[in-house]
Amino acid sequence: MVRYDVYSESNSIGPGHSENQDSYFADLATLVFAVADGVGGYQGGKEASEQSMAALRNKAGEIQSESSMKSCLEEIHEQLLHTAKSLNHQNMGTTIAVAKVLPNYSTGIGGKIVVGNAGDSPILFFPASASDGMGSDSYRKVSADDSLRDQSPGSMWGVTQYLGIETQELRVHTSTFDFQSDDTMLICSDGVSDNLLGGRVYSQRRSVGDISELVRRSRSAQKIVEEALHAGIKPDDMTALLVFL
Repeated sequence: MVRYDVYSESNSIGPGHSENQDSYFADLATLVFAVADGVGGYQGGKEASEQSMAALRNKAGEIQSESSMKSCLEEIHEQLLHTAKSLNHQNMGTTIAVAKVLPNYSTGIGGKIVVGNAGDSPILFFPASASDGMGSDSYRKVSADDSLRDQSPGSMWGVTQYLGIETQELRVHTSTFDFQSDDTMLICSDGVSDNLLGGRVYSQRRSVGDISELVRRSRSAQKIVEEALHAGIKPDDMTALLVFL
């Protein structure tokens, strides 16, 4: 039986950033789970993330494949463009990371997960066993990273794609992969991942593998966010949504 745990907090609220602009969606009826992170530096980031999650709620039942995932996110993007135009908020938008769980009801064991994203909010997959050759203390990233990290490892703020972007054509990333019972998935905003996995500064402070241990041992979204808040690499909005498969 699929379960989830979610928690959101921010250590960045103050002058120039007056609210936590993250939003999330978790629905056990449709088995759709998502995190949205309003894009900073433009007006309407919080409204964009909230609107994207409200729109996803209305369309969650339609997501059954990569093509329907892509269509859903593109439609939400168009809705955000319309809202931004009506409010005169240029480049108002949000990152989004969505996962749809498709259990194998014929066997009752495992199944497939369809993921879709635009932006830099990651989806991390933690297998329960070492049967896939990665080792029980490993994980893999199953979302694309639309950010400037590859070009400039020290940059944790620049994002090149998101829902609502006006300066270029939207590119939605999708993929499908298998899961087994007792696997775990973490969908989070980049405040969590940057603070727990954040580049050169992070490598001097702790091992990358600690996030696997944290996810498996705590099984708590609040613990993950609290650890990210305490890492001290960058202040940000931080949301963690754990999905237990």
